[in-house]
Amino acid sequence: QLRAILRASARGRLAVMLPFVISPEEVAQSRQLLEECKRELEAEGKPFDGGIEFGIMIETPAAAILSRELAGTVDFFSIGTNDLLQYTLAADRQNPLLAELCDRNTEPILRLIEMSANAIHEAGGWIGICGEMAADLRLTQRFADLGIDELSASPPALLALRARIAECR
Repeated sequence: QLRAILRASARGRLAVMLPFVISPEEVAQSRQLLEECKRELEAEGKPFDGGIEFGIMIETPAAAILSRELAGTVDFFSIGTNDLLQYTLAADRQNPLLAELCDRNTEPILRLIEMSANAIHEAGGWIGICGEMAADLRLTQRFADLGIDELSASPPALLALRARIAECR
């Protein structure tokens, strides 16, 4: 899969992003595999983007807690708010009986996002947010205050989100 991503990177801008990371060792192993694939393709004379970005999803509390250690090993973080919320609050967000619990208790998630944002920015990287929280207009100013570099939302939410971002100071 890494070879295929590298090969495709010769034709356009791509990035590698690892899901469900819980330790720096996982990132180091994956980065080593990526470097091996680069060496193989180089030896074969096959084109690829040698500067392809390498990042991770922060969707477990473990990854957020270890964000300082992880930030030095990657170019970017993408916060997967749906999973981060579920695993942090120990509540299935798709269970209608627990939906209100998840909606009312975003502060722990916001603090984990803040930890991660500070860590990756100090390391010179960037951070994005995806998931339902990214489109929550009540949180847009908070995300701007945290220096979040990118919000990823579904197409129906984009116009309202764009307008809200324009209002942020």
